[in-house]
Amino acid sequence: MLNILALVYRDQNKYKEAGNLLHDALAIREKTLGPDHPAVAATLNNLAVLYGKRGKYREAEPLCKRALEIREKVLGRDHPDVAKQLNNLALLCQNQGKYEEVEWYYQRALEIYQTRLGPDDPNVAKTKNNLASAYLKQGKYKAAETLYKQVLTRAHEREYGVDDKPIWMQAEEREERGKHKDNAPYGEYGGWHKAAKVDSPTVTTTLKNLGALYRRQGKYEAAEILEDCAVRSRKNALDVVRQTKVAELLGTEISHDVPKEVAMRDLKRDHRSGSRTSVASSRRESMGSTGSVAYEKHGESGLEEVSIGMNWKKNEKS
Repeated sequence: MLNILALVYRDQNKYKEAGNLLHDALAIREKTLGPDHPAVAATLNNLAVLYGKRGKYREAEPLCKRALEIREKVLGRDHPDVAKQLNNLALLCQNQGKYEEVEWYYQRALEIYQTRLGPDDPNVAKTKNNLASAYLKQGKYKAAETLYKQVLTRAHEREYGVDDKPIWMQAEEREERGKHKDNAPYGEYGGWHKAAKVDSPTVTTTLKNLGALYRRQGKYEAAEILEDCAVRSRKNALDVVRQTKVAELLGTEISHDVPKEVAMRDLKRDHRSGSRTSVASSRRESMGSTGSVAYEKHGESGLEEVSIGMNWKKNEKS
């Protein structure tokens, strides 16, 4: 109960109150359950997240490491929950500039996910994206580019098979054609980016990140294609969310086979200006800095738990 109330306080930005409750919960769980119980690891992780949100990375790191040690001891070194803790620890170290440790934690987490959950598990793409972002911060652009392309290639193959070319390859072809003054629309090069049929926020983030990397390399045409695809992907996802909300309000189900411009006509009439603002904002974000992706908020045995998210909020007061 203390943990749940602490998370409520955390979500209200009442970090001091949340921290006090988590410390109390930790002491109780250690006394009643023992120092190596999974519930203790969950509380340690929550406390580490809280410190991270307040920019107290040094204080958070040993808590996260202790949670990792408990999970390795109880669950085994190759358990998926161990991989999640490794990801959290990597994000903490990244905010402290400890890039050698960051790489090691991400690489180990990636190996666990691929071995235990398979190459198509969402956490594989998430971890590759985060590792690539760590590479970028160190100027290891080629290593980052390789990982981004792996994520997009795998997403493309799951959606369309191996017959067509993935979006990054189409974008690079367009870049090369542009050097020869070929102004044919890139829609002719395939359907993935044209349909923007991407249901994964991780893939959308990867599109934005690789687009930003292309801009660093002066590949502006290729960057524009990926950024446009990312914006359309996000807009389509928002449309689906709005479509679902309308269906809930009406007590009916709107078929996803119906063209969006028909199914969403009334909704778009009401929210047209807001949608334009959202898309414009998405494009501005896609041209900015790269980011890591968040992780699913699940804990073993139904324990309340949060994972370190996409961006730390710095300079927050308790």
